[in-house]
Amino acid sequence: MRKILFRVVLTVMLACVLLLSTVPYWVSAVGIPSELKVFPGMELSLDLRPPLRIHSQDGLEVTGLLDTENLGSRVYRVSLFGWLPLTKVVVDVVPLVEVYPGGQSIGVLLSAEGLVISELGAVVDLEGRERYPARDAGIRPGDILLSIEGHPTRRPELVSQLVNSLAPEKRFLNLEVKRDDRILTLTVEPAKALQTSIFGQSSYQYLLGILLEDPAAGVGTLSFFDPKTGRFGALGHTITDSLGRPVTISKGTIVEAAINSIRYGSRGAPGEKIGFFHGEQNILGTIDSNSSLGIYGQLVGSLAKSAFTEPVPVAFAHQVRTGPAEMYTVLEGTNIERFSVEIVKVVNQTRPGEKGMVVEVTDERLLKETGGIIQGMSGSPLIQNGMLVGAITHVFVNNPTRGYASFAEWMIYEAGLGLTEEFPAKQSSSREVFF
Repeated sequence: MRKILFRVVLTVMLACVLLLSTVPYWVSAVGIPSELKVFPGMELSLDLRPPLRIHSQDGLEVTGLLDTENLGSRVYRVSLFGWLPLTKVVVDVVPLVEVYPGGQSIGVLLSAEGLVISELGAVVDLEGRERYPARDAGIRPGDILLSIEGHPTRRPELVSQLVNSLAPEKRFLNLEVKRDDRILTLTVEPAKALQTSIFGQSSYQYLLGILLEDPAAGVGTLSFFDPKTGRFGALGHTITDSLGRPVTISKGTIVEAAINSIRYGSRGAPGEKIGFFHGEQNILGTIDSNSSLGIYGQLVGSLAKSAFTEPVPVAFAHQVRTGPAEMYTVLEGTNIERFSVEIVKVVNQTRPGEKGMVVEVTDERLLKETGGIIQGMSGSPLIQNGMLVGAITHVFVNNPTRGYASFAEWMIYEAGLGLTEEFPAKQSSSREVFF
């Protein structure tokens, strides 16, 4: 009798251990989220079936809709058979956030903290000797040139003027560079050389032997703006230098841009919007953040144009579904147009990330004119079921009909809207000039 009782107890214990070990499977199999955000009054049901049960934090079993009437957080506990705890679900009822979707093309003007030294090169001086002024002074590729003899260097075309105005009187020039998190002062002896312009004109120039990169300007798309605060978001991805490093912006602006031609995209060769803008004559806003989810800042003066007469709700990441959606962008001039796309994949993200979904262009006209997603569309807003769900970020190089998009929820937090206390805020063409 004791042996039988022992076997029964042992069997029950093994069954409990086996059951506990399969808890993660139960949770993932039925798709139970750990946290959900909803608007006040929004219908929400986890739709769990026996043997799964859900109880409120008061211990009462919930059989229908969860309580979403009042702002705040509520904790619900999911169990198996009502006694074996599986997991908990935190439901945050947050205020409704509404913004105007963008879609208009913008010129992005950056005033970075300096110029990137992308390469070092040789200089042939007047005596025919090959010299490496910058390399011999200890300068390295990737250093950021901050100043020369105390004069800030924010534009490549001014560096040559600065060097040639100082070098005749000073044999050595002090260059301030940033390397990682350190600020260094390095002494360089410029080399005097005979330079010939593209027009065949020769002149004597003092050269440092550096190739400077200026991530100064580019064309992108405005994603959204808030009519109450004037905050905006654009691009959907960070602006980087040629080495893939995020550009630190000391001052930047977005301006109105017009598209005058399209370079068609094909497999292995992404297309591009060709646009123009007039510098600071048509400023829309100032940039104060260059994050992994785009650029953000403050609109200046009147609100930007929108294809919408009223602001629309911003969808939470968990509300986005695979299926039809609409993308707003400009193909010609400044006219914002609507195009059909399909959200073919939604990534289960609980924290901000660039690649939240995969989007495929299905609009025949857009495919005919651009080949799909092209450079300059970064930031184009996506609308699904009357809500802003995200913005285009990247194109698939080997399949330009598809690309990635960020969730609008994460971009809203980066802009300083919504739940900033829980989610604190954290493309570009480049020009290279040799000096």
